[in-house]
Amino acid sequence: MLLLVAAFALSACAPGGPWLNSDRIEDTFGSYGVDVMLSEPHRRESSLYSSTGKDKTTRTYAVVKFPNRPANAYAREHALILDGNSIGATFSTAGWSINKQHLFIGELEIPDTYAYIGELMRIALPETLATHEYLLIVSKDERSFTYATITEIHHPAYLSATELREIYGEIMFDDSNRDSIHDFIGPPNPPK
Repeated sequence: MLLLVAAFALSACAPGGPWLNSDRIEDTFGSYGVDVMLSEPHRRESSLYSSTGKDKTTRTYAVVKFPNRPANAYAREHALILDGNSIGATFSTAGWSINKQHLFIGELEIPDTYAYIGELMRIALPETLATHEYLLIVSKDERSFTYATITEIHHPAYLSATELREIYGEIMFDDSNRDSIHDFIGPPNPPK
């Protein structure tokens, strides 16, 4: 039994910590892709999906809020990300380590007014889904930067709030006073 637990712990972690979402989706569903639904200087919305043939199923809907002025130290990586590349893979490939400062791990009801998320996930809304918000911190050459605040909404067949807590641990203190998905990602405006 101890050997099985140790094997699971090793398989769930990459050299720099827990797997990237892209790695976990590919391992779980056999494929991974990312479609950027919206890309603006201070906000990006994307579908991290698995696919079977031409059918894509969003496993994580991610809303990324960038700081007002990205640091010059990661300008090349930021340009690639705004161009549609995966955030985690882009920084990892460029030699950055990635850490998350968790702000919220829980479940939130996604109302039917966010129909575009339900369509991408191929589920009927309203539905209570695992939601994870964190600061993405990148480090290289003894320097660290808060790259973005990321809110991820997970497909029910992919990750639950309980599984997120098993991966990342409990959030000890959440003083956000937010209790709806609107408070985390804004009003239901389908990306164009």
